[in-house]
Amino acid sequence: MENLVTELGNLLQDLLILASTGFDGVNQVMGLIIATVFGFFLMGAWRGLWSAAFGAMVVHTLVVALRPMLDGGAFALPDLTDGGFWISRLALFLGYCIVIAVFYFIRALLAGGLGRRRATVH
Repeated sequence: MENLVTELGNLLQDLLILASTGFDGVNQVMGLIIATVFGFFLMGAWRGLWSAAFGAMVVHTLVVALRPMLDGGAFALPDLTDGGFWISRLALFLGYCIVIAVFYFIRALLAGGLGRRRATVH
C-alpha cells in the first residue's frame, strides 16, 4: 500500500512539472493571445474548459507549423511519431487549461456572473 501511495505521489509531481512546463510555453505573446480568445470569447461555461484548452493547443500547434511558410519557407509537418511531440502537446494542453481558466474567471468576475444565476424571463 505504501508503494501505491508513493507511485501516486510521483505521478502527481510529474503532472505538476508537466503543467508548469506547459504554462511556460503558453506564457508568451502568441500563447496569451490564443488563450485570451478562447478564455474571453469562445468558452461559454466552466464545462467547456477541456475543449477550449484542446482547441487552443491545436491552434498553437498549427500556428507553429505554419509560421515558416509566412517567412517564405516550406511547410514542415511535425514528427507525429515522436513521443516527445505528444508530451509537449500534453504540457501545452495543461498550460492552456490553467491560463484559460484564469481568463474565464476574470471574465466571470467582470461580467458579474460568477455566483448568481440569471432569472428566466417568461
